[in-house]
Amino acid sequence: MGKWFLSSSLLRQFLPIFYLISLATAQLNLRPKQHVNAAGLGYRFGQSSDNAEDSDHFKLLAADGESLLVGARNAVYNLSLATLNVQHKIDWKPPADQIEECIMKGKTKADCQNYIRVLAVKNSGQVLVCGTHAFSPKCREYTYSNADAKLENTKQFEGQGISPYDPRDNSTALYMPDSGEIYAATVSDFVGNDPLIYRRKLNEGERTGLRTQRDDARVLDAPNFVATFVYKEHVYFWYRERASEAVDNNEERQVYARVARVCSNDRGGPRPASERWTSFLKARLNCSLASPTPFYFNELKAVSDPIPSTNGDHIVYALFSTPDSPVQMSAVCTFSMKRIREEFDHGTFKRQRNTDSLWEAFPRSEMPKPRPGTCVPDSVRLPEATISFVLANPLMHKCINSVNGPLLIEGVDRAQLTQIAVLPQIQSVNGQKFDVIYLGTVDGNVLKVVNTGDNVTVVQMTKIFAHPQPVVNLLTKSQQLVVVSSNEIAAIGVQQCEQQTSCSRCVQLQDPHCAWDVNSGRCVSESSWSGGHFIQNLAMGQSEQCPDGIAIDDPYYIDMPSGRVERQGSAYSAQSLLLGCVLCITITGLAAFLVSCKIEFLQFHYFWINEKGTKTR
Repeated sequence: MGKWFLSSSLLRQFLPIFYLISLATAQLNLRPKQHVNAAGLGYRFGQSSDNAEDSDHFKLLAADGESLLVGARNAVYNLSLATLNVQHKIDWKPPADQIEECIMKGKTKADCQNYIRVLAVKNSGQVLVCGTHAFSPKCREYTYSNADAKLENTKQFEGQGISPYDPRDNSTALYMPDSGEIYAATVSDFVGNDPLIYRRKLNEGERTGLRTQRDDARVLDAPNFVATFVYKEHVYFWYRERASEAVDNNEERQVYARVARVCSNDRGGPRPASERWTSFLKARLNCSLASPTPFYFNELKAVSDPIPSTNGDHIVYALFSTPDSPVQMSAVCTFSMKRIREEFDHGTFKRQRNTDSLWEAFPRSEMPKPRPGTCVPDSVRLPEATISFVLANPLMHKCINSVNGPLLIEGVDRAQLTQIAVLPQIQSVNGQKFDVIYLGTVDGNVLKVVNTGDNVTVVQMTKIFAHPQPVVNLLTKSQQLVVVSSNEIAAIGVQQCEQQTSCSRCVQLQDPHCAWDVNSGRCVSESSWSGGHFIQNLAMGQSEQCPDGIAIDDPYYIDMPSGRVERQGSAYSAQSLLLGCVLCITITGLAAFLVSCKIEFLQFHYFWINEKGTKTR
């Protein structure tokens, strides 16, 4: 007896087949139950424009009660959540000489405006506003004047490290009202070469703070920051960056998705590390399809806030894509905050001894005490060994794996996903609760997706804007879905149950917001499904209780401006077509395998190992 050892080139030949099989069994290109045209409907603010020079670069900064606070070109808008009417407006344009200076440095006139990127409402009632200010970031504090019934500028200071220079830069900021501190993840120089994660007190006279090391690719390397939030005693930062530990076949660094954290009570280290984080740690996020060589979605684009889950855990929904290419794809993965905390608290670190050596796990026996990155009462008293370690080795050795792989994948023939928002734990008729996920696309649509735990259902795709434009922010608030593009803001209902005119169609949606009311003969949405007779089936999308039987599983098109409803007709789903392709490719691959084996034999690319261990050719 003996064993066949085939060359690795044969395995590489079959990797595309493994990928296709993985995609076929994943939630790829799920067909929406219905397509809805809501362009121009609901409440609107701003105006669609195809001219980049006219862009307002809207950014949703906060939802404060029944108000939306929106940063824009030379202004901040306080909009009514219910109607998007302007309730208050702050105008802030750079002086003419600063605009001219900005243009002299090579920027366009459109870029040399003041795009408001950061806003915080302080406990004192003051409002902090920071903007790009002609590529020279500035911050202001506004105080409400009872006499004039308006906000007045009471203070202005440099916004370097708080606001980005460029309105297109991906940056985040988080204000902590109890401590009066702001956390920012941005760049702190004109050309964008100094990325940082920064904390600063906004009290009078405070001009310094804590930041990540400058010019150290092990800490931050060309990051694109996505989100920041507080979770227990840490502040978490979600971003993508060039990975120091990963180089592709072209000797170029790959981009990886990251999650990083710092202790909220970090006071910096002893000198000379008094202005450096002593608790900054980071880890890779793994959203991938399982196969002999995993298919990775490395580009993190958006994340949700932590959503309550089982056993006291919270999960984060995260949106990923593959790198820009003709075969770009998007995916949604979930991550456990408990798992993330465990890795940071107990995992091993990754190190590279020198630039020519491989990355490896740092031996636990050589790790200093207290453990690097641990929150301590007074970080200034940490020993030098712990400080030096965390400054040089912030990366965890193991990546953070997603929970059960991608929930949803949008393939190459679908619009790229750009944003995510989640309505957690929506109660169904039978008392079960489900997360409802809204996904913005690059062409201005929004997908409504229901996570049932075992599966996901794409309830509908809604066209929001008349002209295709990327969704840059999404917010679910009360019964409103707020959709933001660079030039237009729309607010529509989170559900369109009333558009369903039959029991079978209502049930077929598999939408926890919607159920058929037997008493009124309508498809309705209720916050509590008590005191009536309702029909709903989220698992199957059909019910024998419906008097009109079972609906044909074809998507519907609803044109809300005209009220027109039409069935789009049956068609093979992308999965069915893909499975057919996989079958054909597999058969072809098997034939190629036999031919390849013959060629390998003729070219002496295999070895016969006999029982005695003798190698013969």
